[in-house]
Amino acid sequence: MKALLASAGLYLIVAAVVASPAHSADVEARETVAHPHSEHPHLGVDASLSIDRVFQAALQLAPEQDLGSAYRQQAEAQQRVSRRLIANRPRLNLSYWDDQAGDNTGMQETELGVEVDLWRWGERGNAQALADSFNSGSQDWQAYQQLLVSGRLRDALHQLSASAARRQHAVDAVSDAQRLLAVSQKRFKAGAIPRAAVMQSEALLLTARQQLLEQEAELVDAERQYVTLTGLQQRPETFSEAPPQRRQIDQQHPQLRLLLTRRQQQAEKLTQQRHQAAGNSTVSLGVRRERGSDSEPELESFGVSVSIPFGGSAHSDASSSEAAVALADIDVQIKRARLQLQQQLHEVEHQLDVLEESLDFATRARDLARQQWQMAEKAFAIGESDIRPTILALQHYRQSQVQWQLLTLRRHQLISSLRQTVGEPL
Repeated sequence: MKALLASAGLYLIVAAVVASPAHSADVEARETVAHPHSEHPHLGVDASLSIDRVFQAALQLAPEQDLGSAYRQQAEAQQRVSRRLIANRPRLNLSYWDDQAGDNTGMQETELGVEVDLWRWGERGNAQALADSFNSGSQDWQAYQQLLVSGRLRDALHQLSASAARRQHAVDAVSDAQRLLAVSQKRFKAGAIPRAAVMQSEALLLTARQQLLEQEAELVDAERQYVTLTGLQQRPETFSEAPPQRRQIDQQHPQLRLLLTRRQQQAEKLTQQRHQAAGNSTVSLGVRRERGSDSEPELESFGVSVSIPFGGSAHSDASSSEAAVALADIDVQIKRARLQLQQQLHEVEHQLDVLEESLDFATRARDLARQQWQMAEKAFAIGESDIRPTILALQHYRQSQVQWQLLTLRRHQLISSLRQTVGEPL
């Protein structure tokens, strides 16, 4: 009979806790914690905001944006050069002679001519090939720029997701601590636990609120980085990507494609340097008016002259040696970039494989910790347990929950890193 009355009394205590004003205040406190007053208001979450729109906004603010226009202008300028009929700009020659300062017999000679450089054999084709490589380089740069911006945006979005998740866990931890404190206060008033147990609950709540402040600051930093990158005041609700379609590094990778195009440009420049060092044949067309003295009539004539350079292979090799060194340097850059991408790909794949196993363990640990916390909370509410194991169960559950979600977000981040490594932009 006494055991029955004791069980009934504990049941009434639990029911009173749930229906009490303290429990209502706890619900209000949860809503308050979910949206705390902050000096820096958080970004709004827009479910309709697409990743493509965010990417386009980041692309417009990219510091490399002006380089794309410069590369296009370079290609257009070289294209105009390759279409010319002569190798360089024409030159106008004007000369005038008289003997006023000498014998002063009235001798005069005036000559006006135009001098042009002719294309060497293969030089015009080299100019056209250089223009084509500049045009390809402009397009390849746009693809590489998109990959660069994608990498920055991926990092910012994943950092934002992780910070938002940590903040939400801090909010939930405060709410759990408030609920535990309300139960402790109710049991203390009923004389079931000492004041020290209530103080432990209060300390747990203070610690949870301190952690919430830290997570608020971390989230603000992540949001500032996102706003600086995109200029947007809204962020997407979620961000995750599917695994890449290919798992290898090939010549279609934007970085390698750009380097290979630049190698082609440098090879054409090397040929161009050799042509320029060898010199161009020159044709001069001109008219001349002259007279020997005042008593002689003026004579008008038309003349053509041709200048053809020859020899000088040593000078040509010396003049083009710098371009040859630059070509060899690009070859080194290509090999180094391919090696780094291969190493990064293997590293990310390894991390992803290890994380898949860790995530499975973390999921089971989270589920187990949640059951332990629910049992400990219920046992403490009905007086079957002390406050200390209840707090430990709550902390263990919160840690396992945070670890599981951060591992989940880390998996999304590694998938994005995998796509970034193989050269797939957003």
